[in-house]
Amino acid sequence: MSLPSSQIAIELRDKLREIVGEAHVSQNDHDRMTYSRDNAPVLNLSYNEGRVGPLPDVIVWPANTEQVAQIVRLANETRTPIVAFGAGSGVCGGVAPLRGGVTVDMKRMKKIVDLDEESLTVTAEAGILGQLLEMELNRRGCTMGHFPSSIYSSTLGGYLAARSAGQLSAKYGKMEDMVMGLEAVLGTGEVLRTPTAPRRPFGPDWNQILIGSEGTLGVITQATCRVRPYPPSRRFLSFLFPTIEAGVEAMRLIMRHDLRPAAVRLYDELDTAIVGTSSKEGESKESVLNALPTSQFGDLLASVLPGGLLPSAIKRVGRFLGQRADLINTLERFTKGCLLVATFEGDDELTQEEATLAQLICEKVGGKDKGPDPAMRWWKNRYHVSYFQSKVFYHGAIVDTIEFACTWRRVPQLYHAVREAVRGLAFIMAHFSHAYLDGCSIYFTFVTSATSIDKTEAAHRAVWDAAVGACHRVGGTLSHHHGIGFTKARFMYDEHGASMGLFQAFKKEMDPNGILNPGKMGLA
Repeated sequence: MSLPSSQIAIELRDKLREIVGEAHVSQNDHDRMTYSRDNAPVLNLSYNEGRVGPLPDVIVWPANTEQVAQIVRLANETRTPIVAFGAGSGVCGGVAPLRGGVTVDMKRMKKIVDLDEESLTVTAEAGILGQLLEMELNRRGCTMGHFPSSIYSSTLGGYLAARSAGQLSAKYGKMEDMVMGLEAVLGTGEVLRTPTAPRRPFGPDWNQILIGSEGTLGVITQATCRVRPYPPSRRFLSFLFPTIEAGVEAMRLIMRHDLRPAAVRLYDELDTAIVGTSSKEGESKESVLNALPTSQFGDLLASVLPGGLLPSAIKRVGRFLGQRADLINTLERFTKGCLLVATFEGDDELTQEEATLAQLICEKVGGKDKGPDPAMRWWKNRYHVSYFQSKVFYHGAIVDTIEFACTWRRVPQLYHAVREAVRGLAFIMAHFSHAYLDGCSIYFTFVTSATSIDKTEAAHRAVWDAAVGACHRVGGTLSHHHGIGFTKARFMYDEHGASMGLFQAFKKEMDPNGILNPGKMGLA
Protein backbone atom coordinates (compact mmCIF):
# COMPACT_ATOMS: atom_id res chain seq x y z
CA MET A 1 0.00 0.00 0.00
CA SER A 2 1.41 3.39 -1.03
CA LEU A 3 1.01 6.08 1.64
CA PRO A 4 1.32 9.84 1.23
CA SER A 5 4.70 11.00 2.44
CA SER A 6 5.13 13.02 5.62
CA GLN A 7 4.77 16.75 4.99
CA ILE A 8 6.53 17.95 8.09
CA ALA A 9 9.58 20.16 7.58
CA ILE A 10 12.97 18.61 8.28
CA GLU A 11 13.81 21.54 10.57
CA LEU A 12 10.69 20.89 12.69
CA ARG A 13 11.43 17.17 12.87
CA ASP A 14 14.98 17.87 14.03
CA LYS A 15 13.73 20.23 16.74
CA LEU A 16 11.34 17.55 17.97
CA ARG A 17 14.28 15.16 18.21
CA GLU A 18 16.13 17.70 20.31
CA ILE A 19 13.19 17.87 22.71
CA VAL A 20 12.42 14.17 23.23
CA GLY A 21 15.45 12.36 21.78
CA GLU A 22 15.84 10.74 18.38
CA ALA A 23 14.51 7.37 19.62
CA HIS A 24 11.20 8.99 20.53
CA VAL A 25 10.34 10.53 17.15
CA SER A 26 8.97 8.47 14.27
CA GLN A 27 7.95 9.04 10.67
CA ASN A 28 7.73 5.31 10.00
CA ASP A 29 4.77 4.43 7.74
CA HIS A 30 3.63 1.65 10.07
CA ASP A 31 3.57 4.06 13.02
CA ARG A 32 1.80 6.72 10.98
CA MET A 33 -0.95 4.24 10.05
CA THR A 34 -1.25 3.00 13.64
CA TYR A 35 -1.70 6.53 14.98
CA SER A 36 -4.11 7.63 12.27
CA ARG A 37 -7.24 6.37 14.02
CA ASP A 38 -8.92 5.07 17.13
CA ASN A 39 -11.62 2.41 17.33
CA ALA A 40 -14.36 4.44 15.62
CA PRO A 41 -16.49 2.00 13.59
CA VAL A 42 -16.41 4.11 10.43
CA LEU A 43 -12.61 4.06 10.57
CA ASN A 44 -12.53 0.32 11.28
CA LEU A 45 -14.73 -0.32 8.27
CA SER A 46 -12.56 1.84 6.01
CA TYR A 47 -9.35 0.14 7.10
CA ASN A 48 -10.92 -3.29 6.74
CA GLU A 49 -11.68 -2.37 3.13
CA GLY A 50 -8.17 -1.03 2.46
CA ARG A 51 -8.89 2.68 2.81
CA VAL A 52 -6.42 4.83 4.76
CA GLY A 53 -7.57 8.10 6.27
CA PRO A 54 -5.53 11.21 7.12
CA LEU A 55 -2.14 10.37 8.60
CA PRO A 56 -0.01 12.16 11.17
CA ASP A 57 3.23 13.50 9.73
CA VAL A 58 5.24 12.57 12.79
CA ILE A 59 4.70 10.82 16.14
CA VAL A 60 6.53 11.88 19.32
CA TRP A 61 6.71 10.32 22.78
CA PRO A 62 7.40 12.95 25.48
CA ALA A 63 8.63 11.95 28.93
CA ASN A 64 7.30 14.81 31.06
CA THR A 65 5.16 17.93 31.12
CA GLU A 66 8.03 20.23 30.19
CA GLN A 67 8.64 18.26 27.00
CA VAL A 68 4.93 18.43 26.15
CA ALA A 69 5.03 22.20 26.68
CA GLN A 70 8.07 22.55 24.40
CA ILE A 71 6.38 20.46 21.70
CA VAL A 72 3.20 22.56 21.87
CA ARG A 73 5.17 25.84 21.79
CA LEU A 74 7.04 24.64 18.72
CA ALA A 75 3.80 23.56 17.03
CA ASN A 76 2.19 26.90 17.89
CA GLU A 77 5.08 28.86 16.39
CA THR A 78 4.92 26.86 13.15
CA ARG A 79 1.09 26.58 13.04
CA THR A 80 1.40 22.78 13.03
CA PRO A 81 -1.65 20.75 14.14
CA ILE A 82 -1.12 18.63 17.24
CA VAL A 83 -3.16 15.68 18.54
CA ALA A 84 -2.74 14.11 21.99
CA PHE A 85 -2.97 10.31 21.91
CA GLY A 86 -3.70 8.08 24.90
CA ALA A 87 -4.25 4.44 23.89
CA GLY A 88 -6.56 4.78 20.88
CA SER A 89 -9.58 2.97 22.33
CA GLY A 90 -12.06 5.80 21.68
CA VAL A 91 -14.99 5.18 19.34
CA CYS A 92 -15.64 8.69 17.96
CA GLY A 93 -12.51 9.44 15.94
CA GLY A 94 -11.22 11.76 18.65
CA VAL A 95 -7.55 11.14 17.87
CA ALA A 96 -7.79 11.03 14.08
CA PRO A 97 -5.29 13.59 12.70
CA LEU A 98 -7.72 15.28 10.31
CA ARG A 99 -5.13 17.96 9.41
CA GLY A 100 -1.99 15.81 9.72
CA GLY A 101 0.73 17.32 11.89
CA VAL A 102 2.18 15.96 15.16
CA THR A 103 0.65 13.16 17.21
CA VAL A 104 1.83 13.18 20.82
CA ASP A 105 1.66 9.74 22.42
CA MET A 106 1.45 10.25 26.19
CA LYS A 107 2.21 6.70 27.35
CA ARG A 108 5.79 7.38 28.50
CA MET A 109 4.20 9.64 31.10
CA LYS A 110 2.86 6.81 33.27
CA LYS A 111 4.09 7.48 36.80
CA ILE A 112 1.97 7.47 39.93
CA VAL A 113 3.30 10.65 41.52
CA ASP A 114 1.61 10.33 44.90
CA LEU A 115 -0.94 8.18 46.72
CA ASP A 116 -2.33 9.84 49.83
CA GLU A 117 -3.99 7.01 51.74
CA GLU A 118 -5.13 9.33 54.53
CA SER A 119 -6.91 11.78 52.21
CA LEU A 120 -7.79 9.05 49.67
CA THR A 121 -6.30 10.82 46.64
CA VAL A 122 -3.98 9.71 43.88
CA THR A 123 -1.89 11.91 41.60
CA ALA A 124 -0.80 10.28 38.35
CA GLU A 125 0.47 11.20 34.91
CA ALA A 126 -2.01 11.14 32.07
CA GLY A 127 -0.40 8.33 30.07
CA ILE A 128 -0.87 5.57 32.65
CA LEU A 129 -3.12 2.72 31.54
CA GLY A 130 -6.29 2.39 33.58
CA GLN A 131 -5.70 -1.24 34.50
CA LEU A 132 -2.15 -0.58 35.71
CA LEU A 133 -3.35 2.33 37.83
CA GLU A 134 -6.13 0.22 39.32
CA MET A 135 -3.77 -2.70 40.07
CA GLU A 136 -1.37 -0.45 41.97
CA LEU A 137 -4.23 1.14 43.89
CA ASN A 138 -5.54 -2.33 44.77
CA ARG A 139 -2.10 -3.32 46.01
CA ARG A 140 -2.28 -0.37 48.40
CA GLY A 141 -5.83 -1.19 49.54
CA CYS A 142 -7.65 1.33 47.34
CA THR A 143 -9.70 1.47 44.15
CA MET A 144 -10.34 4.18 41.61
CA GLY A 145 -13.84 2.80 41.05
CA HIS A 146 -13.47 3.57 37.34
CA PHE A 147 -13.99 0.50 35.16
CA PRO A 148 -14.73 1.27 31.50
CA SER A 149 -14.89 -1.77 29.22
CA SER A 150 -11.67 -0.45 27.62
CA ILE A 151 -9.74 -0.46 30.91
CA TYR A 152 -6.95 -2.64 29.47
CA SER A 153 -6.40 -0.26 26.55
CA SER A 154 -7.23 3.24 27.78
CA THR A 155 -5.44 5.89 29.81
CA LEU A 156 -6.18 8.33 32.60
CA GLY A 157 -5.74 11.20 30.14
CA GLY A 158 -8.25 9.62 27.78
CA TYR A 159 -10.77 9.26 30.59
CA LEU A 160 -10.45 12.96 31.38
CA ALA A 161 -10.51 14.10 27.76
CA ALA A 162 -13.71 12.20 26.94
CA ARG A 163 -15.53 12.66 30.28
CA SER A 164 -15.48 8.90 30.73
CA ALA A 165 -17.81 6.70 32.79
CA GLY A 166 -16.92 3.32 34.21
CA GLN A 167 -19.29 0.41 34.60
CA LEU A 168 -19.65 1.14 38.33
CA SER A 169 -20.52 4.82 37.95
CA ALA A 170 -23.76 4.41 39.93
CA LYS A 171 -21.64 4.14 43.08
CA TYR A 172 -18.37 5.88 42.21
CA GLY A 173 -19.52 8.53 39.74
CA LYS A 174 -18.10 9.52 36.37
CA MET A 175 -14.64 10.88 35.74
CA GLU A 176 -15.69 14.48 36.38
CA ASP A 177 -16.82 13.43 39.88
CA MET A 178 -13.39 12.00 40.71
CA VAL A 179 -11.08 14.83 39.67
CA MET A 180 -9.72 17.28 42.24
CA GLY A 181 -6.95 19.00 40.28
CA LEU A 182 -5.44 19.01 36.79
CA GLU A 183 -2.25 19.93 35.01
CA ALA A 184 -2.53 20.75 31.31
CA VAL A 185 -0.58 22.44 28.52
CA LEU A 186 -2.62 25.06 26.64
CA GLY A 187 -2.30 25.76 22.92
CA THR A 188 0.27 28.50 23.61
CA GLY A 189 2.54 26.10 25.49
CA GLU A 190 1.61 27.64 28.85
CA VAL A 191 1.19 25.10 31.68
CA LEU A 192 -2.06 25.43 33.63
CA ARG A 193 -2.35 23.88 37.09
CA THR A 194 -5.66 24.00 38.93
CA PRO A 195 -5.79 23.98 42.76
CA THR A 196 -6.36 20.63 44.43
CA ALA A 197 -9.22 20.94 46.88
CA PRO A 198 -12.20 18.82 48.04
CA ARG A 199 -14.58 21.33 46.42
CA ARG A 200 -13.99 24.47 44.38
CA PRO A 201 -13.82 27.30 46.96
CA PHE A 202 -14.94 30.07 44.61
CA GLY A 203 -15.26 31.09 40.96
CA PRO A 204 -15.44 28.90 37.84
CA ASP A 205 -14.33 25.29 37.96
CA TRP A 206 -11.58 25.11 35.35
CA ASN A 207 -11.29 21.37 35.81
CA GLN A 208 -14.75 20.98 34.35
CA ILE A 209 -13.88 23.15 31.35
CA LEU A 210 -10.91 20.96 30.47
CA ILE A 211 -12.61 17.64 31.24
CA GLY A 212 -14.49 16.49 28.16
CA SER A 213 -12.76 18.95 25.81
CA GLU A 214 -10.99 16.08 24.00
CA GLY A 215 -7.65 17.83 23.60
CA THR A 216 -9.12 20.88 21.86
CA LEU A 217 -8.35 23.30 24.71
CA GLY A 218 -5.24 21.75 26.24
CA VAL A 219 -3.16 18.59 26.57
CA ILE A 220 -3.84 17.09 30.01
CA THR A 221 -0.58 15.82 31.50
CA GLN A 222 -1.43 14.98 35.14
CA ALA A 223 -4.42 14.72 37.47
CA THR A 224 -5.22 14.31 41.15
CA CYS A 225 -8.27 12.12 41.68
CA ARG A 226 -10.33 10.76 44.54
CA VAL A 227 -10.00 7.06 45.36
CA ARG A 228 -11.91 4.77 47.73
CA PRO A 229 -10.96 1.95 50.10
CA TYR A 230 -11.03 -1.40 48.30
CA PRO A 231 -14.44 -3.01 48.97
CA PRO A 232 -14.26 -5.99 51.35
CA SER A 233 -17.60 -7.42 50.23
CA ARG A 234 -19.47 -7.81 46.93
CA ARG A 235 -22.98 -9.19 46.33
CA PHE A 236 -24.84 -10.06 43.12
CA LEU A 237 -28.57 -10.00 42.26
CA SER A 238 -30.54 -10.77 39.10
CA PHE A 239 -34.22 -10.32 38.25
CA LEU A 240 -36.39 -10.89 35.20
CA PHE A 241 -39.04 -8.24 34.51
CA PRO A 242 -42.04 -8.61 32.20
CA THR A 243 -41.51 -5.22 30.52
CA ILE A 244 -38.93 -2.50 30.01
CA GLU A 245 -41.10 -0.11 31.99
CA ALA A 246 -41.17 -2.39 35.05
CA GLY A 247 -37.39 -2.84 34.97
CA VAL A 248 -36.76 0.89 34.59
CA GLU A 249 -39.07 1.57 37.54
CA ALA A 250 -37.07 -0.88 39.66
CA MET A 251 -33.84 0.94 38.74
CA ARG A 252 -35.41 4.30 39.58
CA LEU A 253 -36.65 3.14 42.97
CA ILE A 254 -33.31 1.56 43.85
CA MET A 255 -31.58 4.89 43.23
CA ARG A 256 -34.39 6.91 44.84
CA HIS A 257 -33.96 4.94 48.07
CA ASP A 258 -30.25 5.78 48.03
CA LEU A 259 -29.13 2.15 47.92
CA ARG A 260 -26.13 3.00 45.70
CA PRO A 261 -25.46 -0.23 43.79
CA ALA A 262 -22.03 -0.38 42.21
CA ALA A 263 -23.78 -1.35 38.98
CA VAL A 264 -27.38 -1.87 37.95
CA ARG A 265 -28.06 -2.86 34.33
CA LEU A 266 -31.33 -3.67 32.59
CA TYR A 267 -31.37 -5.40 29.19
CA ASP A 268 -34.23 -5.14 26.72
CA GLU A 269 -35.82 -8.32 25.33
CA LEU A 270 -33.35 -8.78 22.46
CA ASP A 271 -30.30 -8.05 24.57
CA THR A 272 -31.65 -10.35 27.30
CA ALA A 273 -31.92 -13.17 24.75
CA ILE A 274 -28.19 -12.76 24.08
CA VAL A 275 -26.83 -11.87 27.53
CA GLY A 276 -29.07 -14.34 29.31
CA THR A 277 -27.45 -17.32 27.60
CA SER A 278 -24.19 -18.95 28.54
CA SER A 279 -21.66 -21.19 26.88
CA LYS A 280 -20.61 -24.61 28.14
CA GLU A 281 -17.84 -22.89 30.05
CA GLY A 282 -20.39 -20.60 31.70
CA GLU A 283 -19.17 -17.50 29.87
CA SER A 284 -21.52 -14.80 28.72
CA LYS A 285 -22.33 -14.54 25.03
CA GLU A 286 -22.66 -10.78 25.35
CA SER A 287 -21.78 -10.00 21.74
CA VAL A 288 -23.97 -8.54 19.07
CA LEU A 289 -22.39 -11.05 16.69
CA ASN A 290 -24.45 -13.79 18.33
CA ALA A 291 -27.60 -12.02 17.21
CA LEU A 292 -26.46 -12.39 13.60
CA PRO A 293 -26.51 -16.06 12.64
CA THR A 294 -23.61 -15.74 10.17
CA SER A 295 -21.52 -18.32 11.98
CA GLN A 296 -24.24 -20.93 11.52
CA PHE A 297 -23.70 -20.71 7.77
CA GLY A 298 -19.94 -21.22 8.03
CA ASP A 299 -19.92 -25.02 8.29
CA LEU A 300 -22.56 -25.34 5.57
CA LEU A 301 -20.67 -23.08 3.17
CA ALA A 302 -17.38 -24.81 3.91
CA SER A 303 -18.85 -28.14 2.82
CA VAL A 304 -19.84 -26.89 -0.64
CA LEU A 305 -17.35 -24.12 -1.49
CA PRO A 306 -13.62 -24.18 -2.20
CA GLY A 307 -11.66 -22.80 0.73
CA GLY A 308 -10.70 -19.57 -1.05
CA LEU A 309 -14.35 -18.65 -1.62
CA LEU A 310 -15.52 -19.19 1.95
CA PRO A 311 -14.56 -15.77 3.40
CA SER A 312 -16.29 -13.83 0.64
CA ALA A 313 -19.38 -16.03 0.88
CA ILE A 314 -19.65 -15.46 4.63
CA LYS A 315 -19.23 -11.74 4.06
CA ARG A 316 -22.10 -11.74 1.58
CA VAL A 317 -24.33 -13.56 4.06
CA GLY A 318 -23.35 -11.06 6.77
CA ARG A 319 -24.10 -8.12 4.51
CA PHE A 320 -27.50 -9.59 3.61
CA LEU A 321 -28.41 -9.97 7.27
CA GLY A 322 -27.17 -6.46 8.02
CA GLN A 323 -29.33 -5.11 5.20
CA ARG A 324 -32.45 -6.91 6.41
CA ALA A 325 -32.51 -5.37 9.87
CA ASP A 326 -36.29 -5.26 9.71
CA LEU A 327 -36.41 -9.07 9.67
CA ILE A 328 -33.94 -9.54 12.52
CA ASN A 329 -35.68 -6.95 14.70
CA THR A 330 -38.84 -9.08 14.57
CA LEU A 331 -37.02 -11.57 16.83
CA GLU A 332 -38.26 -9.48 19.76
CA ARG A 333 -41.72 -10.97 19.18
CA PHE A 334 -40.37 -14.33 20.31
CA THR A 335 -38.45 -13.09 23.37
CA LYS A 336 -39.92 -12.64 26.80
CA GLY A 337 -38.65 -10.70 29.75
CA CYS A 338 -35.98 -8.13 30.51
CA LEU A 339 -33.00 -9.14 32.64
CA LEU A 340 -31.70 -6.84 35.38
CA VAL A 341 -28.34 -7.48 37.03
CA ALA A 342 -27.00 -5.58 40.02
CA THR A 343 -23.93 -5.60 42.22
CA PHE A 344 -23.40 -4.06 45.65
CA GLU A 345 -19.96 -3.65 47.19
CA GLY A 346 -18.45 -2.20 50.34
CA ASP A 347 -18.91 -3.00 54.03
CA ASP A 348 -20.31 -6.52 54.45
CA GLU A 349 -23.28 -5.62 56.64
CA LEU A 350 -24.16 -2.61 54.50
CA THR A 351 -24.07 -4.52 51.21
CA GLN A 352 -26.28 -7.23 52.75
CA GLU A 353 -28.82 -4.63 53.81
CA GLU A 354 -28.75 -2.87 50.43
CA ALA A 355 -29.12 -6.15 48.53
CA THR A 356 -32.09 -7.15 50.71
CA LEU A 357 -33.84 -3.82 50.13
CA ALA A 358 -33.12 -3.97 46.38
CA GLN A 359 -34.68 -7.44 46.25
CA LEU A 360 -37.82 -6.17 47.95
CA ILE A 361 -38.07 -3.28 45.48
CA CYS A 362 -37.59 -5.51 42.43
CA GLU A 363 -40.18 -8.04 43.60
CA LYS A 364 -42.66 -5.27 44.41
CA VAL A 365 -42.64 -4.03 40.79
CA GLY A 366 -42.93 -7.50 39.26
CA GLY A 367 -39.36 -8.80 39.11
CA LYS A 368 -38.74 -12.55 39.33
CA ASP A 369 -35.63 -13.45 41.33
CA LYS A 370 -33.10 -15.26 39.11
CA GLY A 371 -30.43 -15.61 41.78
CA PRO A 372 -26.84 -14.32 41.62
CA ASP A 373 -25.60 -16.34 38.62
CA PRO A 374 -26.57 -14.00 35.73
CA ALA A 375 -25.03 -11.03 37.55
CA MET A 376 -21.89 -13.01 38.40
CA ARG A 377 -21.62 -14.09 34.76
CA TRP A 378 -21.85 -10.46 33.66
CA TRP A 379 -19.17 -9.50 36.19
CA LYS A 380 -16.81 -12.22 34.99
CA ASN A 381 -17.16 -11.20 31.35
CA ARG A 382 -17.82 -7.46 31.66
CA TYR A 383 -14.85 -6.46 29.48
CA HIS A 384 -15.30 -9.07 26.75
CA VAL A 385 -17.93 -7.64 24.42
CA SER A 386 -15.75 -4.99 22.73
CA TYR A 387 -13.24 -7.59 21.63
CA PHE A 388 -15.86 -9.55 19.66
CA GLN A 389 -16.88 -6.67 17.42
CA SER A 390 -14.10 -7.18 14.88
CA LYS A 391 -15.94 -10.32 13.74
CA VAL A 392 -18.87 -8.20 12.62
CA PHE A 393 -16.59 -6.07 10.44
CA TYR A 394 -15.05 -9.23 8.99
CA HIS A 395 -18.51 -10.30 7.87
CA GLY A 396 -18.87 -7.06 5.94
CA ALA A 397 -21.25 -5.32 8.34
CA ILE A 398 -20.70 -2.44 10.74
CA VAL A 399 -21.46 -2.46 14.46
CA ASP A 400 -21.69 0.67 16.58
CA THR A 401 -23.02 1.85 19.92
CA ILE A 402 -25.05 4.93 20.79
CA GLU A 403 -25.35 6.04 24.42
CA PHE A 404 -27.99 8.61 25.19
CA ALA A 405 -29.05 9.86 28.62
CA CYS A 406 -32.16 11.48 30.06
CA THR A 407 -34.18 11.89 33.26
CA TRP A 408 -36.26 8.98 34.57
CA ARG A 409 -39.60 10.32 33.34
CA ARG A 410 -38.33 10.28 29.75
CA VAL A 411 -36.36 7.00 29.81
CA PRO A 412 -39.04 4.62 28.40
CA GLN A 413 -40.13 7.25 25.89
CA LEU A 414 -36.56 7.74 24.69
CA TYR A 415 -36.01 4.00 24.35
CA HIS A 416 -39.14 3.43 22.25
CA ALA A 417 -38.60 6.57 20.14
CA VAL A 418 -35.08 5.53 19.14
CA ARG A 419 -36.09 1.92 18.47
CA GLU A 420 -38.94 3.10 16.27
CA ALA A 421 -36.74 5.56 14.38
CA VAL A 422 -33.99 2.99 13.69
CA ARG A 423 -35.77 -0.36 13.43
CA GLY A 424 -36.08 -0.20 9.62
CA LEU A 425 -32.44 0.82 9.18
CA ALA A 426 -30.51 -1.52 11.46
CA PHE A 427 -30.69 -4.41 13.87
CA ILE A 428 -30.81 -2.67 17.26
CA MET A 429 -30.97 -3.63 20.92
CA ALA A 430 -30.26 -1.79 24.16
CA HIS A 431 -29.45 -1.93 27.83
CA PHE A 432 -29.98 0.66 30.56
CA SER A 433 -27.04 1.45 32.82
CA HIS A 434 -25.12 4.24 34.61
CA ALA A 435 -28.05 4.94 36.88
CA TYR A 436 -28.25 8.03 39.10
CA LEU A 437 -30.81 9.68 41.34
CA ASP A 438 -32.25 11.69 38.43
CA GLY A 439 -31.90 9.39 35.42
CA CYS A 440 -29.74 6.93 33.51
CA SER A 441 -28.07 6.15 30.22
CA ILE A 442 -29.54 4.00 27.45
CA TYR A 443 -26.82 2.16 25.56
CA PHE A 444 -27.97 1.06 22.10
CA THR A 445 -26.03 -1.41 19.97
CA PHE A 446 -26.83 -1.63 16.27
CA VAL A 447 -25.63 -3.51 13.20
CA THR A 448 -26.19 -2.46 9.62
CA SER A 449 -24.71 -3.14 6.21
CA ALA A 450 -25.16 -2.56 2.47
CA THR A 451 -23.81 -3.81 -0.84
CA SER A 452 -20.71 -1.57 -0.83
CA ILE A 453 -18.55 0.32 1.65
CA ASP A 454 -19.92 3.67 0.48
CA LYS A 455 -23.51 2.52 0.96
CA THR A 456 -22.66 0.95 4.33
CA GLU A 457 -21.16 4.25 5.51
CA ALA A 458 -24.29 6.05 4.30
CA ALA A 459 -26.48 3.51 6.11
CA HIS A 460 -24.44 4.02 9.29
CA ARG A 461 -24.85 7.78 9.04
CA ALA A 462 -28.60 7.40 8.46
CA VAL A 463 -28.94 5.37 11.67
CA TRP A 464 -27.12 8.05 13.67
CA ASP A 465 -29.20 10.85 12.16
CA ALA A 466 -32.45 9.02 12.93
CA ALA A 467 -31.42 8.07 16.47
CA VAL A 468 -30.12 11.52 17.44
CA GLY A 469 -33.18 13.18 15.96
CA ALA A 470 -35.42 10.96 18.09
CA CYS A 471 -33.27 11.64 21.16
CA HIS A 472 -33.49 15.41 20.79
CA ARG A 473 -37.24 15.32 20.18
CA VAL A 474 -37.70 13.50 23.48
CA GLY A 475 -35.30 15.78 25.35
CA GLY A 476 -32.33 13.48 25.86
CA THR A 477 -28.63 14.20 25.45
CA LEU A 478 -26.59 12.58 22.68
CA SER A 479 -23.60 11.28 24.64
CA HIS A 480 -23.16 9.99 28.17
CA HIS A 481 -19.52 8.86 28.15
CA HIS A 482 -18.10 8.09 24.69
CA GLY A 483 -17.30 11.67 23.81
CA ILE A 484 -17.80 13.52 20.52
CA GLY A 485 -14.68 13.37 18.33
CA PHE A 486 -15.52 14.03 14.71
CA THR A 487 -18.22 11.39 14.22
CA LYS A 488 -20.73 13.25 16.44
CA ALA A 489 -19.42 16.75 15.73
CA ARG A 490 -22.30 17.58 13.38
CA PHE A 491 -24.76 17.32 16.28
CA MET A 492 -23.00 19.74 18.64
CA TYR A 493 -24.91 22.87 17.62
CA ASP A 494 -28.26 21.05 17.90
CA GLU A 495 -27.25 19.90 21.38
CA HIS A 496 -25.70 23.07 22.78
CA GLY A 497 -27.20 25.92 20.77
CA ALA A 498 -25.89 29.39 21.66
CA SER A 499 -23.41 28.00 24.21
CA MET A 500 -21.28 26.76 21.30
CA GLY A 501 -20.27 30.40 20.95
CA LEU A 502 -18.83 30.26 24.47
CA PHE A 503 -16.97 27.08 23.59
CA GLN A 504 -15.51 28.85 20.54
CA ALA A 505 -14.45 31.74 22.76
CA PHE A 506 -12.63 29.43 25.17
CA LYS A 507 -10.96 27.78 22.19
CA LYS A 508 -9.76 31.13 20.85
CA GLU A 509 -8.35 32.16 24.22
CA MET A 510 -6.71 28.87 25.19
CA ASP A 511 -5.58 27.87 21.67
CA PRO A 512 -5.38 31.12 19.66
CA ASN A 513 -3.88 29.53 16.55
CA GLY A 514 -6.23 26.54 16.52
CA ILE A 515 -3.50 23.90 16.55
CA LEU A 516 -5.01 21.57 19.19
CA ASN A 517 -6.94 18.62 17.71
CA PRO A 518 -8.52 20.60 14.87
CA GLY A 519 -11.81 19.47 13.33
CA LYS A 520 -13.23 17.93 16.50
CA MET A 521 -16.29 18.58 18.68
CA GLY A 522 -17.99 20.89 16.19
CA LEU A 523 -15.39 23.65 16.60
CA ALA A 524 -14.50 25.69 13.54
